[in-house]
Amino acid sequence: MRHLTDTRAEQIAFTRFFRNPRVTAKEIVATAAARTAEAARGRHVVLIQDTSEINYQAKAQRKRGLGRVGNGSDVGLFVHPAIAVDAADGSVLGLAAATIWRRIKAKQKDYQSKPIESKESFKWLGTAQAGRDALATAARITHVGDRECDIYEVFARLPDERSDVVIRATKDRAVIGPDKRPGRLFATVAAQPEAGRIAFELTARPGRTARTVTLSVRCCQVTLRQPRRGAAKRDPRQITLDIVEAREIDPPAGEAAIHWQLLTTHRVTSLTQAAFVVDLYRLRWTIEQVFRTLKSQGLDLEESLIADGFALEALAATALIAATKVMQLVHGRGEAGRHLPAARLFDATEMAVLDGLTRQLEGKTVKQQNPHPHGSLAWSVWAIARLGGWKGYASERPPGPITIVHGLQRFEAIVQGVRLAPYLRPPDG
Repeated sequence: MRHLTDTRAEQIAFTRFFRNPRVTAKEIVATAAARTAEAARGRHVVLIQDTSEINYQAKAQRKRGLGRVGNGSDVGLFVHPAIAVDAADGSVLGLAAATIWRRIKAKQKDYQSKPIESKESFKWLGTAQAGRDALATAARITHVGDRECDIYEVFARLPDERSDVVIRATKDRAVIGPDKRPGRLFATVAAQPEAGRIAFELTARPGRTARTVTLSVRCCQVTLRQPRRGAAKRDPRQITLDIVEAREIDPPAGEAAIHWQLLTTHRVTSLTQAAFVVDLYRLRWTIEQVFRTLKSQGLDLEESLIADGFALEALAATALIAATKVMQLVHGRGEAGRHLPAARLFDATEMAVLDGLTRQLEGKTVKQQNPHPHGSLAWSVWAIARLGGWKGYASERPPGPITIVHGLQRFEAIVQGVRLAPYLRPPDG
């Protein structure tokens, strides 16, 4: 709130806004999803889900109405967004849905036997369904989830005539393999002949070096059996899916090999189709960047001084929208952004400010010019990144989320000054 406001009165007003019972996280997310639906119109959209905890333990004495986070003792809340990404070019379209909650109750002893609607894991199904419904204008949707999303009800209820799933498997389920014999999931796919190999550039992250990755790929069709515990009569007793196994060859010494086993409703009978499924799953890194932007390296949501748990839920929803906008700009910095309009994210006044800033920031040489088409998303990212400290040279690393956050903060201050200009009057005399 201190970063958003200039006076104590404004800070109180913002806090009251988020504490207003009519200002709900659900409505904030729904408003964002409506904008995302416009961007998703007619596209094949990848809807990526994951969960992150927002930990407020460092300020626990100033908080009220929060639950417990993953370690069972610290106070905080959870966010579980669904981020819409264009399957063709990887551009971020926006926030499509989100579940935000405080964990108040402890897990019951008979948790596994409960219907999924009464479990916290329902977030995977409920959020995906909300995102699918919000993006009714999309031509097709592929839901992507990590291992926590390996849930039978997700496979049973989520796919429909315009929706597919790509889920990283974690459970070595009982299956009927392509030879019609019963077996276990992982052994069945591992026994298939190699379909071929694919390679791509892997970015660095903690504990993992940047490198060219070569993956051995296997695939087949399997039929999953419905689990006995917690099974719902409405769900089919078995489901037929395809599985793609991608295993890294010769990983660097001391690093775990990449090994993905991806269950999907996309039909996979060739290396090309398997590579397509792997590419869809690789888009999942986008949501990891959203979480990174949301926290200490970007928007610093966990440092908020708002005390009330309900208000913090609404603030978290707002911050998810902001973090997603940052990632839209990060993905728009390259070739994809050259073909997208900046007006997708900026209004008329902001576009005018971007135009003026670009002319001010450009140098005299060709290397110092904004190289992107005027009015494109990539053109706007060039100006925002320059405000964030990026120098604009091709030899420099492309601007990342933190640079974009810093640039947006400066940009919003400039825009505010422009909006105030009509109200300014020269001093008397």
